[in-house]
Amino acid sequence: MIKEVKFTSFKAFGNFAMTFKGASLLVGPNSAGKSTILTSLRLAETCLRLAKRTRPSVTNLHAGSYYLSYLVPTRDFAALNESVRHNFRDDETSMELSWRNGCKMRIVWPERRRYEDEPTPFFYLLDANGKPPRTVAPVKANFSTIGVIPTLSPLEHEEPILETETIRKNLSTRLSSRHFRNQMRLLDQAGEWDEFIEFASPWLAGIALGKPVTRYDTSSIDVFFTEAGNGSEKEIVWAGDGVQIWLQLLLHIYRSRDLPTLVLDEPEVFLHADLQRRLVRLLESLETQIVLATHSTEVLTEADPDSIVWVDKTRRRAVRAPKESNLSGLNAALGSSFNLAMAKALRARGVIFVEGKDVRTLKRLSKTLGLGKISEDISLAVVPMTGYSRWEHAEAFGWFLRNFLGNTVKALVLLDRDYRTDTQVEEVVSRFASVDVHAHVWKKKELESYLIIPETIARLSQCPVMEVQDIIDGAMAGMQNKVTSRLLAEKIATERSTGRSVATINEDGLNDLAKNWTKSEFRYSICPPKEVMAAVNRELQHRGHKAVAFDTIAKYARASEIHPEMVALLEKVDNLAA
Repeated sequence: MIKEVKFTSFKAFGNFAMTFKGASLLVGPNSAGKSTILTSLRLAETCLRLAKRTRPSVTNLHAGSYYLSYLVPTRDFAALNESVRHNFRDDETSMELSWRNGCKMRIVWPERRRYEDEPTPFFYLLDANGKPPRTVAPVKANFSTIGVIPTLSPLEHEEPILETETIRKNLSTRLSSRHFRNQMRLLDQAGEWDEFIEFASPWLAGIALGKPVTRYDTSSIDVFFTEAGNGSEKEIVWAGDGVQIWLQLLLHIYRSRDLPTLVLDEPEVFLHADLQRRLVRLLESLETQIVLATHSTEVLTEADPDSIVWVDKTRRRAVRAPKESNLSGLNAALGSSFNLAMAKALRARGVIFVEGKDVRTLKRLSKTLGLGKISEDISLAVVPMTGYSRWEHAEAFGWFLRNFLGNTVKALVLLDRDYRTDTQVEEVVSRFASVDVHAHVWKKKELESYLIIPETIARLSQCPVMEVQDIIDGAMAGMQNKVTSRLLAEKIATERSTGRSVATINEDGLNDLAKNWTKSEFRYSICPPKEVMAAVNRELQHRGHKAVAFDTIAKYARASEIHPEMVALLEKVDNLAA
């Protein structure tokens, strides 16, 4: 298996390194360097194939020493030849690939000198002792093969029979998809058809493939399939693009299943969500090192978080999410959305983390205010999290933004206040601020508290607004004891460490609450909104009016009816993506 790749003045990278583990899913913004890494691995495998066929033919000077070396086989890398030098400078360009057993390959484009022809690139190998192998045998023994699955595309409508050498020569090139039926034909001729079907069947979801058949004129090939519940045969060109790509992936993976390392470049293109998730499960079932570049949310959500690697050409090293204990709070807070956060952040300028199902409400209120970024979910990514109480480790979230996403993404964390005291809120906000993360804790109990809007409820229920206000006040009046007990519990938990007695804390709290309860704004802020709305709807229906849901309020509230704190916050959210 491969261990690490290093680049010096190589295409987009000035100096850059990446370490490989059992699985490495490369993510990052467009043009961040993901494809450059995969191209380098494809070039390394092409060089390795040459070194496994022939002895080194030349001697070259590099880094002060002479090495037995080979000329780089660049015939299939025309675009790389034209753009390999970082910012088109004349400096030496190089890449070094190392294996876990200590072996290395170095590929070098010598410094370009003015008025001289472009120097010929070369590569050389070093064994675990730092010595170049002189014959083919040690290369075959010590340098493990890298399997490369090429970029795939839908099949040709018809496919002529091709020479065996033509098919094999293009297995890892962009012409591979044009030869798929021929590849199946060679598989059948080699007696491997049944073995392939046994491998592929668990991943075909009811599709049954027939052996390739030669047409009556023997000039072209057909491959027919049937689907579960439909016995009629169809040629694979009549399958959807996703099925065509999936069948090709299965064949390539089958062929490479025993190789130590397998490389794939955005294989999810054309695959629908279920096939993308199935691909991750298939790759995880292999005992093979996987290197894969992706932009797919489905792929990242299905994958192990430890396999995800952030690539950014402005850095010196790719960053992998580690398993350190300080990330336990982040995993707890985001749960299965941890990978989704990274997936969405790829194309976002800002990320907003919100609790529960608040996303839909925020989007609807933003639309009313004419703020569109949160609805796009492109320049601004919205990621749900599991709750305030799980955020004991703000440091983990700071690490995620600072070290994983770097300075490329701005973030805002929105938290429910619940019954917490001002002191508790200040502590949470300060903890986030200490790791350069901005947190906003609602001044009301939770997001739905901002949807207890008498004017909107009156309009939607067709009940006079004064009557709605009376109904709301009545519902809240019955909650005074419950709210008081919860607020006192939080106050006692917070202030006991100050040395004050529980009786004193309790007395002060009761006095403050009795005074505040007379204020309508306080009651609207602190009473549990879901219980309030349930009681209001029961009374509205009892009086012959329509019940009203929070979603409906969020959708039809007028801009003038939305609370100023909510307006200011949503404007701040929209500016994250500016």
